[in-house]
Amino acid sequence: MEEAIVAENLVKRYGNVEAVRGISFRVKRGEAYALLGPNGAGKTTTVRMLTTLTSITSGEAYVNGYNVKTERLAVRRSIGLVPDISNLYEELTVRENLLFMAKLYDAPRERVAELIREFDLPADTKFGKLSSGFKRRVTIASALIHEPEVLFLDEPTTALDVNSAKAVRGLIRLLNKRGMTVFLTTHNMLEAETIPQRIAIIREGKIIAEGKRNELKKLVGRGVIVRLSVEPITSALLKRLEPYKPTFEEGNLVLEVENPDEFIEFLFSLKAELGFRIEHICTELPSIEDVFVELTEGGCPCGGCPL
Repeated sequence: MEEAIVAENLVKRYGNVEAVRGISFRVKRGEAYALLGPNGAGKTTTVRMLTTLTSITSGEAYVNGYNVKTERLAVRRSIGLVPDISNLYEELTVRENLLFMAKLYDAPRERVAELIREFDLPADTKFGKLSSGFKRRVTIASALIHEPEVLFLDEPTTALDVNSAKAVRGLIRLLNKRGMTVFLTTHNMLEAETIPQRIAIIREGKIIAEGKRNELKKLVGRGVIVRLSVEPITSALLKRLEPYKPTFEEGNLVLEVENPDEFIEFLFSLKAELGFRIEHICTELPSIEDVFVELTEGGCPCGGCPL
């Protein structure tokens, strides 16, 4: 099966509250996939359904080819889960926590030593005495004790300091680079920009857009930003660039263009005509934060349909 995760019209209701409202997506094996959304959007509920921690009201889900509704144990054996709040024991040492998890999953004891060495963990320190960054690393290590095929991470860097969050993001990218399928939830824009190959944006329990970063960035209602340094800047040049609404920022011309390739051709024709020098040029797509803000606060330009 090419897909590691398949969700089809997933719905979760708590009484009269519909936390997840018929979402569908597919995650390929070896892919890093992020569910991006504000607090209360349904991210954690989705993870809990996919990892068998809460029942599915309606719809279907498959993880590693196993039916989440009917093959719960097989699903659990094939996944690792890093919850937003650690599920390890504060009074046990790092080694004792990992040995306990190894026993639960019938993993060899040697695996504990491997993870302690690979993650550079303080084996004999009690979990409760660790910094938040080390707690997160140990929690990730415990989720990998049985070498799962898919790793679920729910808000993996919440409450971490800058350096710890950077280290955790690097660790997640490394695991994915080695071939592990990674499914993470986040509202952290830096994570969304740097970890996943594809992103689904969720709002009020519904997926409102899905795609690669560059695909999502095209949904924002503005063009590509071009930053341009030329000498000399003349009134003739500025007049010809007026359709692109030029502004100045830190000595550079900043313009907004719809088609960067066509603009570059136009710019070089102007260069031949007016005789200026191009000292620097770069293009800048909207950020994932721009996409997130526009879609979650200002409505969905694509009409609410995933890409």
